[in-house]
Amino acid sequence: MSMNRSGRASWVLIAGLVGVGLVIAILFLGGESPTAAAGKFMTALSKGDVRTLTDLSYLSGENKDQIERQWDYAVNVAGPYYRFKYSIRSERIVDSNDAAVSLSVWRNYFSGISYDEKFELPMIKQEGKWLVDVRGINREMFPALPR
Repeated sequence: MSMNRSGRASWVLIAGLVGVGLVIAILFLGGESPTAAAGKFMTALSKGDVRTLTDLSYLSGENKDQIERQWDYAVNVAGPYYRFKYSIRSERIVDSNDAAVSLSVWRNYFSGISYDEKFELPMIKQEGKWLVDVRGINREMFPALPR
């Protein structure tokens, strides 16, 4: 009887290990999700992290230096004191290269009159990496978004 139990435990253990292996393979081979990339982008935006914003931005026809200059202006000139709070609401995968991440954003958070507004980050996959399509962000979300 004890052999039977240990046999079942072995199959359960093997099935569990295979499941964990599949999850790890998906994470490493599939890259990060649109939601994870959007979270990094929003955290960088809240901190004024120009380098990370540049790395996570898609602006068709613009090179990295141009994108970096635009983000530097947005966070250090146009909006250095602009504070907001955000929460990721959901993710919508359109196809293997397009997605959208829905956000709740409280603009001018410390003003005392801030309220929950819905915004969306359009996401595009380039060279296996999810990026925010900055031109698709509603201009009301943050002052002087790069264009």
